[in-house]
Amino acid sequence: MLKNPIYTSARQWIALTGIIFISCANFKAYFNTYYNAEEYFDKAEKIRLENRGEKLPQSAVNNYEKVIEKVQFILDNYPEFKWKKSALSLIAQSHFHRGEYRAATSALAEMKSAFGEEVYGEVEFWTSLIKWKQNKPQPAINSLNNLLQSNLNQNFRAKVYLAIAEIYLEQGMQSEAMDNLEKAAEKIRDPNEKGQIYYRIASLSFDNGVFDRALIAYQQVIKNSQSKKQVQEGYLKTVQIYRLEGNIDLAANTIKNMLLDENYQSIFASLELELAKLYEQQNKITAAKNRLKSIVQDYVKTAASAEAYYKLGNYSIQDDWDLEIALKQFGSVSAEYRNSLYSKPAKVRIKEIKSYQQAQLNFEPWALKITKSDTIADSLFLKDEQNEFAKIVYGISELEAFHFGRKDTALVYLNLLTKFANQSQLLPKALYAKLMIMNEMGDTNTVGELKKRIVNEFPKTDYALAIINTDKSYQPLTSTSDEKLILAEQNWKSDSSLGIAHYREIVNEDTVSESSAKAAYFLAYQYDYHLVQPDSALKYYQWILKYHNDSDQAFHSNKRVTFLNSVLADTSGTNDH
Repeated sequence: MLKNPIYTSARQWIALTGIIFISCANFKAYFNTYYNAEEYFDKAEKIRLENRGEKLPQSAVNNYEKVIEKVQFILDNYPEFKWKKSALSLIAQSHFHRGEYRAATSALAEMKSAFGEEVYGEVEFWTSLIKWKQNKPQPAINSLNNLLQSNLNQNFRAKVYLAIAEIYLEQGMQSEAMDNLEKAAEKIRDPNEKGQIYYRIASLSFDNGVFDRALIAYQQVIKNSQSKKQVQEGYLKTVQIYRLEGNIDLAANTIKNMLLDENYQSIFASLELELAKLYEQQNKITAAKNRLKSIVQDYVKTAASAEAYYKLGNYSIQDDWDLEIALKQFGSVSAEYRNSLYSKPAKVRIKEIKSYQQAQLNFEPWALKITKSDTIADSLFLKDEQNEFAKIVYGISELEAFHFGRKDTALVYLNLLTKFANQSQLLPKALYAKLMIMNEMGDTNTVGELKKRIVNEFPKTDYALAIINTDKSYQPLTSTSDEKLILAEQNWKSDSSLGIAHYREIVNEDTVSESSAKAAYFLAYQYDYHLVQPDSALKYYQWILKYHNDSDQAFHSNKRVTFLNSVLADTSGTNDH
């Protein structure tokens, strides 16, 4: 029977249409999958670039994983995939950024096998980076420098320079890194990536005080970066650089113009803070305070208001000596902005103020005794009283001088200590503190007198040693406790009896230095745990509590004294029977 030609043609046309439809459907399916993979890769790269130098965020790690899954699906199901070379590249890069170097190497090997010289540059590049991540930085740099001798396009050449810079940065070689970062920034064509590289250059330069380079780089960040945060930082850092380089007028005019422009509204608080710092730098303290007060009122719960409160707290100490107000201001720092860089310093300030206030309360009864007394003798109090008095007064003077910057007031308290507690353990320390203050104030005559007194009256102390080591006009007449401690440690290893004799010599001659506390604790420990002579152990533990009550050794000694006293009491009771 003859076939109907019309029917046959129709059937062939239907079959052909079906094949085309299925092919198109398959093409559309894997094309969409690959397109989605590229989208995930672009997202991951954007996140990685914005966090360059920091730990890769989990969102980027997850996006790279989706790239691998989707591309691998295509390669497994469509081996003749048209964009196989690009697909393998995406897989290799994604594995690399996830830290999966063996899988990345495998993907690169497949690329090289399939495409040969066509992918030479890319395979060499990523192989070099894998060497770096496998703790072979110099071979990686050598391979990348060799790659630069090849015929590379500008973007690829920029990538190589950038990779070399990253390796140098990790090695702490800042100068070499900066040179390669700048070469990369000059070559790269993509504005966003150019902005990211210049941001890296700017940040590193600013942190290292290379303000000229930082300023140029921040201007490029403003021009190229697509990150609003980085652009805002670029404007702020530009103003800061003007201020730090002493271009006061330029900085002030730039800030004032920006404050008039609504485009900069999101950084108004930070600009106001910069203006306050400018006033401070010009010693316009009233203007600086007023600006800081307006910041805490107008920009509540911001990083700027937190910093402003911290600065106001310092002004309340330095200028007004109003500790209650200062406490409130320092307490507001964390309340304004929990992650403020000034939260911890503010807590330290609060602790200092409260310690000072408590010390002043402790001082009141002593001040009353001094006021009521008509005596002018150097030793007003008994020896134990002198130690207690000296501890309170020295604590106040230390806070005054070295924490609050009130050196004149500190001297008043130190003079009280030297007058009424001249037999206290803290006397040499107080004299040395006074020496440091007078040295800062430029009083060379008083400094010379204090040096002589410390060296002559307290030659075994660490303070005398510090003077001898820094002033060539002084020569040690006898070996110091530090030197004797070293000798005792050496002798202990070879001859324990001789070592113990040296340790005893330190304790017998020196009741002040840290070395004497160490020597006494060594003796107490040996008699307590190894020689098993509790009476001798107790003697040296008690010696530590008497002469070094605030030392680390005293903390442990106190516990052992209590224990040994109870043991000796029990033993005594048993012997009575």
